[in-house]
Amino acid sequence: MRIIESNNFSFEEFKGLVEKYEREDWREINFRNRVILLVLEKIFINDNNIAIVDVSSQYKNRESSVHTRKYYANDSTPDLLVVKNWNYNNHYVKEGDYLAVVEIKSPILAPINNDNKHTAKEIQDYISNGQKVILTDCYKWIFYGFEEEPKTFTLRDTKGWIMSEEENPKFIVKELSFQKRRQVSKVWEDLIGYIELKFSTSQFD
Repeated sequence: MRIIESNNFSFEEFKGLVEKYEREDWREINFRNRVILLVLEKIFINDNNIAIVDVSSQYKNRESSVHTRKYYANDSTPDLLVVKNWNYNNHYVKEGDYLAVVEIKSPILAPINNDNKHTAKEIQDYISNGQKVILTDCYKWIFYGFEEEPKTFTLRDTKGWIMSEEENPKFIVKELSFQKRRQVSKVWEDLIGYIELKFSTSQFD
């Protein structure tokens, strides 16, 4: 019998991790492997065919008889892959198995903005290779190639995390003495829902 695990990665957990590495160690590698990788792995935890793979060190000089970058990279090297039926020995894999590349920036060292020519060049390089692209610095997530125009989710702006209020269920307010209202991130809920929708199995079968 197959066990279905929870694929819920809460906004509170995500926010806590982002703020931890903002304070302690704001190198990109931490936001990549200790935040974004964990979020994506959790979303796809019940899909055994989809893997999140770190290819950030798979540079052009690593091309070999076993592994080729041609399915997901030209000149630039993405940080992560969302890939179906992953195998490092990929000379015989279908191109369609590479579902998207993920480019991650440190929100402290290289926040996403419209003036970053290096990032724009990376994104264009991935798109020209036929890839769908997720660009994120944790504060902002931008999806390229999933629709006619890029889709953006902004979780945090110059004023802080973007939150809204909603009422707690009456029974937990009464029985457990919870506050009547609580702060939630509707943008986070929309982001997770968008990822689940765009990577649903039916999209790629």
